[in-house]
Amino acid sequence: MNLPNPPVKSGGRQHDGNSVPSEETKHLAYGDAALILLECLMVTLMKRRVLTTHEMVDAVEAAIATKRQMVADDDHPEIASVAAGVLTALANSLAAAKLERLGRPP
Repeated sequence: MNLPNPPVKSGGRQHDGNSVPSEETKHLAYGDAALILLECLMVTLMKRRVLTTHEMVDAVEAAIATKRQMVADDDHPEIASVAAGVLTALANSLAAAKLERLGRPP
């Protein structure tokens, strides 16, 4: 038995799950899913002590530096600037995950 998808609110709009999302929505969803997956994998690698939090944050900070250089080089500056902000939030999240594991408030 196929049940209808429940309505989902997106950007103030209701999406019934049956209509075809726009190309923009699909691109945003892919980016969102990729970021969440990456963050989960990074936290797993830290928890299993494959890489340290410091190594993970260093890798993200290298990506932030690249995006900031793209802004300076006028290479898709609006996108690069937003990406740098997203990566900064990721670095902060990884650092907070370490503090949570140590029993300290983030």
